[in-house]
Amino acid sequence: MTNVNPFYLGTFVIYLLIVLGIGVWGYTKTSDVMDFWAFGQDMGPWLATWSFVANFVSAVSVIGFIGAVYGEGYSLMTHTIFGLMLGIGALYFVVGRIRNLNLLTFPDIIANVTGFEVARPIAGTILLGNAWLYLIMQLVGASLLVTTITGVPYEYMVWVIGIVFIVYTVLGGLVSVAWTDLLQGVLMVGAVLLALVYMIFDIGSFTAVNQQLASFDPTYVDPTAGGTYTIIGIVATIVAFFGTIFTEQNYIVRIAATRDVRTAKLHLAASGVILAIFYSALVILGGATTVALNQSGLTVQTQDAAFPMLITDYVPSSVGVIIILAVMSAILSTTDTRLHSTGITTARDIYSYFRPSSSDDAQLRISRIATIFFGITATAASVNPPGTIIELYNFRAVLLTCAFLIPVYVGLYWTGLSGLALIASIIVGAILGVGTEFTGGLFGVPSTFIGLGGAVIVLLIGHVLLSDSEPMSGAPSDD
Repeated sequence: MTNVNPFYLGTFVIYLLIVLGIGVWGYTKTSDVMDFWAFGQDMGPWLATWSFVANFVSAVSVIGFIGAVYGEGYSLMTHTIFGLMLGIGALYFVVGRIRNLNLLTFPDIIANVTGFEVARPIAGTILLGNAWLYLIMQLVGASLLVTTITGVPYEYMVWVIGIVFIVYTVLGGLVSVAWTDLLQGVLMVGAVLLALVYMIFDIGSFTAVNQQLASFDPTYVDPTAGGTYTIIGIVATIVAFFGTIFTEQNYIVRIAATRDVRTAKLHLAASGVILAIFYSALVILGGATTVALNQSGLTVQTQDAAFPMLITDYVPSSVGVIIILAVMSAILSTTDTRLHSTGITTARDIYSYFRPSSSDDAQLRISRIATIFFGITATAASVNPPGTIIELYNFRAVLLTCAFLIPVYVGLYWTGLSGLALIASIIVGAILGVGTEFTGGLFGVPSTFIGLGGAVIVLLIGHVLLSDSEPMSGAPSDD
């Protein structure tokens, strides 16, 4: 605690108090479980847009992506970011069908597609695993940043940030989350653009950034990272991150929370434009960070520490505060969303399946209890995280895509498929994808392709063997 920076610490404390205040206000606007879960399904286009943007950008995007550029250059744009942007564009073309279903969660859609209500707790369990991993990523990123810039020990800061996240999410649900997202989304995009302008002028020009980046290592400006990524590896990464856009619980909840189909389409279109500009700026900022640290002789222990070091050891405090606001906005806005999704997944998709006659008040209570439970356990795990931010990010992308992309969206448009085959495809895809991700693939084939391939094979064989089983995909859910 001897190296505490009171200026940065004070900024951070004020920021936390503001979002806590919004959480308390959100509590006064939350009168029932639908308010808590889905904003009463009355979210307008601009609030929905900025909530989507803020939720989309996370610790991975700011600290992790800039760290990835520091470690391997611009190739991040070729695979991960391209896959994400492609996914948003594709989601636009199916969002009308999703919103017209008027279903609240992703497991609701799976139950509708398969015709079996038991698909809800199966899918919900997978989604809880994804959300928990995402919470750890966010808490690690936030705590690493704040520890670096304030001097407060990491193990203390993890718990401070975790508790604040839990409190304001539990209080107001999606009402609190959406309004804090509006504030944080605007701050995040504006601050990153301002930080980029400062770094470009500081180094000289955009061309100077690229020339100096190439002088350190020519592979940094090579879209395939000089062979670090094979073509099949790049394609697998694109597919993995493309699939996450269609399979995230929080995106489906936000679509359900919009007023109507027109609002759902508008918020996705506007979000896609904003995020494309934001990520282009972020990658260039990563290149400028790499140049600045190398020119100054500054080295980091891990690539995740590159951006925090830029704040503490390179830019002046006035610019550092702007960057801090951007990063904290990105982290809080995504973490509260994942916390919120753990509550709705537990109550809506698992608890209500086993207790179908439970009251709205009981489901609201379970949502809040689950939010606290997953928040506390993720905070405890973040004290000694199981991997880097980008490693955890890649892992959960494989999990979601392999489990859900093929069976859910094939079943959504190809009615008549066996519901049991679709459920089996989900389970096998998840197991194969996760299992081979642990081992780094199989026979040189990326885990994404193994999981998706297994899901397709099981789906086709299961459909042939179980084609007479009822219900079929597209049929009303009925166990």
